[in-house]
Formats: sequence, structure tokens, C-alpha cells
Amino acid sequence: MTDERDATSHATDSRSTAHEIGSNARRDHPVTPAQTVPSTNSTEKKPPRDLRQELTDRMVAALDQGTIPWERPWHEIRAGRPRNLSSAHDYRGGNRLMLMMVQLEKGYADPRFGTVRQINQLGGTVNRGEKGYPIEYWGEQPFYERRDVGISYGNDRVNVLTEDRHGVVIRGMDAGVRPWRVIAEDLAVWHEDQKLGWQQAHQSLDRLVARVSTVFNVAQTSGLTLAPPDPTPQAVPSIERADGLLTSMRQDGVKFETDNRSAYYVPPRDTVYLPERNRFDSAEGYYGTALHEIGHATGAARRLNRDGITGNHRYGTEPYAREELRAELFSVFMAAETGIPHDESQHRAYIQSWAKILKSDRHEIFRAASEAGKAVDYVLGKEQELAQTLQQTTERQPEPAREDSTPDRSVPDPAPVREQSKPPHTRRRAPSRGRTLER
Repeated sequence: MTDERDATSHATDSRSTAHEIGSNARRDHPVTPAQTVPSTNSTEKKPPRDLRQELTDRMVAALDQGTIPWERPWHEIRAGRPRNLSSAHDYRGGNRLMLMMVQLEKGYADPRFGTVRQINQLGGTVNRGEKGYPIEYWGEQPFYERRDVGISYGNDRVNVLTEDRHGVVIRGMDAGVRPWRVIAEDLAVWHEDQKLGWQQAHQSLDRLVARVSTVFNVAQTSGLTLAPPDPTPQAVPSIERADGLLTSMRQDGVKFETDNRSAYYVPPRDTVYLPERNRFDSAEGYYGTALHEIGHATGAARRLNRDGITGNHRYGTEPYAREELRAELFSVFMAAETGIPHDESQHRAYIQSWAKILKSDRHEIFRAASEAGKAVDYVLGKEQELAQTLQQTTERQPEPAREDSTPDRSVPDPAPVREQSKPPHTRRRAPSRGRTLER
């Protein structure tokens, strides 16, 4: 499910259509209180586009062929997270994943996307021949647009065309009758054999529904006068930034221990176990693995409280595979954020499990991407908190006192003190085991 900020960016581009209740009914056909008004349409409308099913089908097809569809060099993205041209809000959930794929495939240097209307409002136009990219947003659907709701005015069935502060515009079932405006309180709402008042229907039957909008990248437009996109934090070397991310999560309570056999996260101990750094082919491999396990750690009860972590699910179960999918997409998003490559080779064992999950639930890839995005935001928030703490600490440090170039000979020099070195105190921990999430 996408973030509400996607809805605010694109809701103005939706077109609400009048809800057709039925054409076989006659105006002289009375509606009794015990009768639900049917809501069949006079003409068969084309079903709305199911973007979730389209994306799921493409991913399942790739997984069935043994390919991980999000296996891309995400660390090569240098433009930053895709965001809306008008609102400057980042796209989230499945929209983020889809538009990141577009950024990488098309090589867009600008991460900003917008609808035709948004682009036109800013003085630009979409270049002829350009093809847009579908995204999903959530908009409010008034009850009178629902197919399982009927409206009556007196004894007549009517269609609701629109509603505003002056009243409700309705149209009768006969094609030759012109629309007219009535008071909302004069209309009766029928749903599941129940009669409701207008305001009562708004309170109980209005709902959020997924809608599809089309966006274009700034590179597909002409005439826009825009400031350059904000610089991304990737100016910081990836290894240095990865060290900072680990430090920020230590500050948040995550412990890091060594286990040269494998990498995993133990929820009861809130501990990430990693092989020694020299066991990896590169520093990027070490930090990429660490970030994957940090992704699991964000699901702890005192953080984001994900069932995949708190539910104590065993390896091989569906909930376990769902949690791995979230950690995988977390790694994908973090690779784009930090420039640290993420290694998919350790997760090919989950390909068939992921294909099975996606086949059974077309919402899962959007749900997983949404929760992975929240995990990314959590970690980046902790990184920002640490940066602010360090900055405040630096600002509070007093300036060093200036030394007088002329020594005061009246005060004798103190006798030298010999510093005694102490051996470091070390303690070996016995190996312990718990429920693990292995890579």
C-alpha cells in the first residue's frame, strides 16, 4: 500500500465518473424500503487497470525462470530516490521500486517525476512520442460511486453525478431527462438491504481505493524551469557511510557479534552476527551483508514490530520467506541510498518461496516494498539522529586555551609522572544460539 503522500500528489489528476445504477429500471418502478436498489450498469465498463496484478505477474514470471527481478546494480543510481515533481515527496512502497527500475533502465539523471497536469502547471510539456510510467495512488471514493450502493429520490432510482456545497446533482434513469440539483437529505441510500441517510452513508461507506496514474520523468519534458535536484548523501564515501549506519544502529541498541560460519540476526538478543570482515571478498560485501541483517533488526518489537521477526517463525515457513523478502527489498533501497552493492546470490534459495507467495497474493510485493521502505526510513532517521548528536557535541566543546609564549619561571616545572600501561581486559563469550534469520 502506498504512502498517503502519493495520494496528495496525484489525486487532482483523477476523474470521478458518475456511478451508473441501472438502465433496465423505469421511473415508474417504485422502490420499497425493504428493497435494495440494484447497481448494475447499463453498459459494461472496462474494468480498472490492476497495476498490482501486472507487476506481480511480471515478477512471478521472472522468479519462475530462476531470475530475481529486482537483481540490478542499484548502487549505480546517483540521482537519489524517485520523488514527485510538484510536491517533492518521495514515492514509496511499490511505486518506489517501479520507478527505481525505470531510473536504472533509462539512466535518468533527475529523480523527479510528474503527471501531465503537474508538468503543464509548471510551464512544461511532455515531449511528443514519450511513454509514461504507471504508478498507484490512493484516493477517496465516495459511497455513491460504489457498485453495491443504490440511490433513490422519492420512489425513483437515480444516478448521482456530483456533490458540492450547493447540493447533489442527480439524473433519472430515462435518457431524455436532464440532470437537476436536490438537497442531500432528500435522497435515500441503499446498501445490503439497509436504508441510510446521506451523511451516515458518507461516514460508513466512503473508502480509499487504489487508482492508477501516469507519470513522466523530467528528462521527457520541455519548457520546465527547475532548480537542479537536491544533492544526494552519496557524496559521502560508501564505506564511510556504512560505518556510520552501523554505529547509529549500535546507538539504537543493536549488538554486533562475530560468527565466521554465517551472517544472521537473533531477535531475542537483538544481535547481528557477522563473519569477520576479512572473510569477505570486499568491504562492500561485508557492509552489504550487514545492512541486510540490519533490515531484519528493524522489525524488532521496540522498533517497527514486524510479525516476520516477532512471530518466531521457523526457517522454511511462508512467514519466514515473507520477512526475507522485506529484508531483500530493504537492501535494494539501501543500495540506492548508500552506493553499497547488495548481493542477491545468498538469497536464491527463496526464489520458489517468493514466487508462491506472490502468486497467492497480488498485494504482497507492494506490502513488502512498503514495509521495506519504512525500515529504510527508520535506519536513515537513526543515522540523522547520530549526525545531529555529533554536531551538537562538537559545538559544545570549548576552544583550547592559548599558550603564553613566555614561560613563568616563578613556578617550578612539575615532576614527570611515569604512566603505567595496563593490559586490555578481554572476556570470551561462549557461543550462544537462538532463533536466527540466516542469509
